[in-house]
Amino acid sequence: MFIPRSRVKDVLSELHGGPSGGHFGVNKTLNKVRQRFYWLQARTDIEKWCRQCDTCAASRVPRTRNRGQMHQYNVGAPFERIAIDIAGPFPRSDQGNRYLLIAMDYFTKWPEVYAIPNQEASTIAEVLVANFFCRFGIPRELHSDQGRNFESQLLQEVLQRLGVSKTHTTPFHPQSDGMVERYAKTIGTLAEGRRIPPEGLG
Repeated sequence: MFIPRSRVKDVLSELHGGPSGGHFGVNKTLNKVRQRFYWLQARTDIEKWCRQCDTCAASRVPRTRNRGQMHQYNVGAPFERIAIDIAGPFPRSDQGNRYLLIAMDYFTKWPEVYAIPNQEASTIAEVLVANFFCRFGIPRELHSDQGRNFESQLLQEVLQRLGVSKTHTTPFHPQSDGMVERYAKTIGTLAEGRRIPPEGLG
């Protein structure tokens, strides 16, 4: 649909920052626009809109720190190596959930997202075993950052009994679990200010 210049602001306000927007970058916003609308110099307008968006500016991470060398992991089969992270807190749902536990397969990049009430190790272990492991099988390796809940003795013992090797990022390579962290950031942007559904985000 071709739209006049007078409607451009309304369209960008909805598709970039509205309920279905997500405050994505230029390319993703442009793709969403092109699915429904057309106007001259759309890319230029979207670049300017994203650059001037206060919400996007507040969420940008400074990139001035020195980074260590990134590591590439070799994974031989689906669901052999899993990365986990947590997004939240969000407004409490009717079921009492405030966080999202994200488990992502390194081989297929397939994400599973589970709504959880807290970040306790016992909650994480229960959800992983009952939902992820029972559905996809027990992985050889589980990777996370060095959060207290992920490094707890309880979770370590559960994984040890199941024969799962636990790995984590190091201070020198904090970006080595960047895949799941990027997804968690995207989920956090989409869910910001909203209650999360009881089944998580599929």
